[in-house]
Amino acid sequence: MRKFYFLLILTFILLVIYMFSGRPYYDLDSFVDLTPVDDIELLDLDFKKAESEEVKLATNYPTFTKGNDVGILIIHGFTGSPLEMQPLTDYLVEQGFSTYQVRVAGHGSKPENLNVTNYKDWYESARYGYFMLKRNCKKVFVMGESMGGLVALSVAGLNDVDGAILLSPCIKIRTFTANFTPFAHHFIKMLPKVEAGDWTKDLKHIYYDKWPVVGLYQLFKYTRYVSANIDKIKVPLLGFQFINDGVVSGRATAEFFAKAPSDDKTYVEFPDKRMRNHILVSEKNIYRDEMFTKIAEWLRDRS
Repeated sequence: MRKFYFLLILTFILLVIYMFSGRPYYDLDSFVDLTPVDDIELLDLDFKKAESEEVKLATNYPTFTKGNDVGILIIHGFTGSPLEMQPLTDYLVEQGFSTYQVRVAGHGSKPENLNVTNYKDWYESARYGYFMLKRNCKKVFVMGESMGGLVALSVAGLNDVDGAILLSPCIKIRTFTANFTPFAHHFIKMLPKVEAGDWTKDLKHIYYDKWPVVGLYQLFKYTRYVSANIDKIKVPLLGFQFINDGVVSGRATAEFFAKAPSDDKTYVEFPDKRMRNHILVSEKNIYRDEMFTKIAEWLRDRS
């Protein structure tokens, strides 16, 4: 029995060390300048990256749509794909904006690919779209949902953009399982997804039906990196959140907005506290149309 308790205490100590040790391993920098690269080559480079990961659905490849001179770089969430953001992208295109849908590394292909990527890869996934919009637009905004919100904040903090829009950004993971990934990722590589909240099995063409645990650990580290670099976030911010989001901490999002040094911040907390929605572009979000309208108005006001 003593041996059991000793092992239990040792496991707990190791877990605490993994969870709270040091700085994240990867530091992020401004994108390498791709200004001389033309539009066709930029898109071709992004396509080749998707092909190398065996992305099969055409809808999960990066997509550029030319509209007016205001461009929005659109970034999906963890285990998702560009198709996740399609409803909002379609709306923005209808409103006349230029858009670039990013396919984040490790996504839109097979879950195992997320276990061999890190959050630096995710950030770098946005560079082709960023330079495509910089070449074609006078104003460039970046927008992300969930993990895509972390990428959006990194792009905004390290590169020249005119604002960032965050949809239930993953400032802090709410699910208890994620807290064990610093330890568990050494032993467990994949966990099943259960139908809950926004996610159901009929959405497998958009989202993975498994949780890649190494990828979850990278997400855990990325949340720490972004929070530690909040001082870099000085661009205009627009955010949307359900306070009782079932995946990320709504309170952490509110606190992040309060602390961010931007002089132009708009934080929208949806009034229905019974709802636990996380995927805000989904039709299950009863405030979706209102949110879409607010985003378009906010973009026009800053363009």
